[in-house]
Amino acid sequence: MIEDSVFKHVRTMLKRQHALPVQSCRVSQPVQRPWGRTYRLVEWTVTKDAPSHRCVVPAELSAAEIARHVAAHIPGRIYFDEPR
Repeated sequence: MIEDSVFKHVRTMLKRQHALPVQSCRVSQPVQRPWGRTYRLVEWTVTKDAPSHRCVVPAELSAAEIARHVAAHIPGRIYFDEPR
C-alpha cells in the first residue's frame, strides 16, 4: 500500500534532517476532478498535540516523491476551531 511506503520514506528522511518524528501519515486514493489532473491528499502529524498538516500532490507521484514533498513542506497559517 502506498500509505505504508510513504510513511517509511518520510520517517527515514526526517530522521536524517530533523529531530521531529512523524507520528502518522495518511494518503488518499487518487481523486479525479472534472476539470484537471488526478490528485492525492496527504495528511501527517508530527507530534500528538500539534494539528495535522496536509498537502495535495499529483496522483502519479511515487511514494518516494510524495515523501520528499512532505519532508520539504513549510507550514503556513494555522487555523483553530475555537468556540466564540
